Amino acid sequence: MKSESETLLNSIGPSIDSEGRPLTKKEITDLISEVEKMLKNGRTIDWSTIAPLLSIPHNKDDYIPPRHTHGTHVAGILGADMRPWEKPNRDTLVGMCPGIKIYDLRIMGSDGKIDEFSILAALQFVRWLNDQRDGLVIHGVNISISMYHDVKSYACGRTPACDECDRLVAEGTVVVVAADNEGRAVYQSETYNNEGFRALSITDPGNSESVITVGSTHRDKPHTYGVSYFSSRGPTGDGRFKPDILGPGEKILSTVIGDDFESTDRMDGTSMAAPHVSGAAALLISKHKELIGQPMKVKEVLCKSAVDLGRERYFQGHGMVDVLRALQSL
Repeated sequence: MKSESETLLNSIGPSIDSEGRPLTKKEITDLISEVEKMLKNGRTIDWSTIAPLLSIPHNKDDYIPPRHTHGTHVAGILGADMRPWEKPNRDTLVGMCPGIKIYDLRIMGSDGKIDEFSILAALQFVRWLNDQRDGLVIHGVNISISMYHDVKSYACGRTPACDECDRLVAEGTVVVVAADNEGRAVYQSETYNNEGFRALSITDPGNSESVITVGSTHRDKPHTYGVSYFSSRGPTGDGRFKPDILGPGEKILSTVIGDDFESTDRMDGTSMAAPHVSGAAALLISKHKELIGQPMKVKEVLCKSAVDLGRERYFQGHGMVDVLRALQSL
């Protein structure tokens, strides 16, 4: 069985130090051993020690692309920039913020599975990065994943993942989270199976009070079709309003892993809706610099400017995100 540190650092490819010097195998092994000792002793991870291991060289010879396409699709919605004037025969695909700078923190394995440790480690790493300068390094985090919590051990919205999100928001970072795709399910009985819709289906860390929890709506006709059938619905397990807002999440065209860096595909899910809202937040912050470090104000502006689709509050939140209205509301 792999240790937690090996899970965190596995398959990271060629590693470099803070000065761009390639690390030797012995240096990498020594760093991994140090991380293991810290974890076994219950100590907080020293990110300054292991940060060099997390840097993946982005050059043609050494770059190792992710093996699972989910994150690539989400990133494309946020920042893809594929325009026809560069290659005339190519379709146009432009994300919400084509000029955005993205930190790719890979918490998902090649099989698409994640664990709580990887999520907590990534969130802690963001906090550490932001502590290295007077101003924030990372202004926002998009979390297009979900996880279930042990209700007997943690109150709703008070799990380790939710708490870590709350800490990140409290320190000035906008955190956008997918509500999950548990809005419709099959109910089993002794005689037959019946498919139906589910309330109280928001998952962690979308149950966190301070994050922007995003449900899904139709990409072209949100007023006609309302909330996507799969989109998780509120309230939370302890009775709070969620989701906060909706974004397009059906048949969304974006980048995927293929034979080259120009492959695309359509996917469904609140994972696709979340980066639309993250992009709106990024555009809002880029236009109004005074919102940097004010994640609750960003959340307030996006929610108040959302378009009401006339659906139940626990289904649609405040409504569908509207970038133009948000920008004009200040």
